[in-house]
Amino acid sequence: MTRCHMQGDGFVPYWAGKRFPRGALRAAWVQMRFARRVSARSLRCKPQAASCEPRSVACAVARAWHAFRTARTTGIRGRGGVVFGILVVAYLFLGGAGAGAIVLACLVDLAWVREPFGMRARASLDEARPSERIVAFGLLVGLAAVALGALCLMFDLGRPDRLDALLTSAVPSLIVVGAYAVALLVACVAFLAAVRFAYVPVVPRAAVVVVETAAAASGAVVMLYTGLLLQSAVGVALWRTPLVPVLFALSSLSCGIAVLLACARFAGPLDACAARLARRFARADLAIVALEAACAALFAGLALASDHPARAASAESLVAGAHAALWWVGFAGCGLVAPFALEAASARMRPDLARATLAVAAVLVLVGGFCLRASIVDAGGHRALELEETSSAFALRLE
Repeated sequence: MTRCHMQGDGFVPYWAGKRFPRGALRAAWVQMRFARRVSARSLRCKPQAASCEPRSVACAVARAWHAFRTARTTGIRGRGGVVFGILVVAYLFLGGAGAGAIVLACLVDLAWVREPFGMRARASLDEARPSERIVAFGLLVGLAAVALGALCLMFDLGRPDRLDALLTSAVPSLIVVGAYAVALLVACVAFLAAVRFAYVPVVPRAAVVVVETAAAASGAVVMLYTGLLLQSAVGVALWRTPLVPVLFALSSLSCGIAVLLACARFAGPLDACAARLARRFARADLAIVALEAACAALFAGLALASDHPARAASAESLVAGAHAALWWVGFAGCGLVAPFALEAASARMRPDLARATLAVAAVLVLVGGFCLRASIVDAGGHRALELEETSSAFALRLE
């Protein structure tokens, strides 16, 4: 079952003394402690006086080795029973919201604003139109959010030197693609922010269009990547559904609109073009919020009706357990119902009141976006039931 070698007066596993990821060893240790507390009946071992204890030890070692291999294969780290911590939740939120703001700002400039550059460039941002300032502030805030999210992910890794190994890896993987997309997005938006906040007449409009197209494409990849990162974690049943990246992408678009609406609040007096742009943002967010609510309901309903016990238990914790407040109050209330009502009501308000109402709705959308990611990550991140099920199935295969 497991290869061993002699050391001193007893047998030790053959991997003793080797260096493995700390998270994998922690997961194996947690699983070993769990196996020691499980009775002979749950291990499917026959309660024979002479063979029960050796068989239990063998099953315990097999379970620990299975958890160790799972942790090394999936890259999931166990921290007190939690898969991902607050830093990863912050990365998922900041990366998604920042990428959504960047994508929308680039698309708005390409199709609507068409800010002049080259010899026709503005000498300073104070001379720009309100719609141009909204795009510029949106790009700057999006850049700060994506960069801060990348720092959160780097600190969560615990070793910043792993980033070099990730970027120079010759093996294509989802993490490598996501790292390159984030790096490309940061580089493109840094250039776009520089040409807007500094007078650079040597940069023509054609070059800005090319960079904005690349930024929009890489931003779309980052929006999807934040959800695909969870879906690729094969050890968590709640996340193994294509609805997770779809839900996160819709939330990223809604948060991106919220960032641009908040920027419109600080862009100075709005002209007719900027006011019309804000109203279009509000109407677009109404449709996105409706789709997001439908996707979230489908995600929770399918998980509750699932035959997979770990997925059903995680969904029950999400909607009626320890994480129900984040899901219902934070996400559904602050992120869906309240913004939808405020944005719908703003269409019949005076321009100044509508502007303030949309700013409040933007803040609520951002709060809801964070609560969405925190609730889903926390509900699926406690892997005790998942480890119990996979280890029991592995022990059955040993017999």
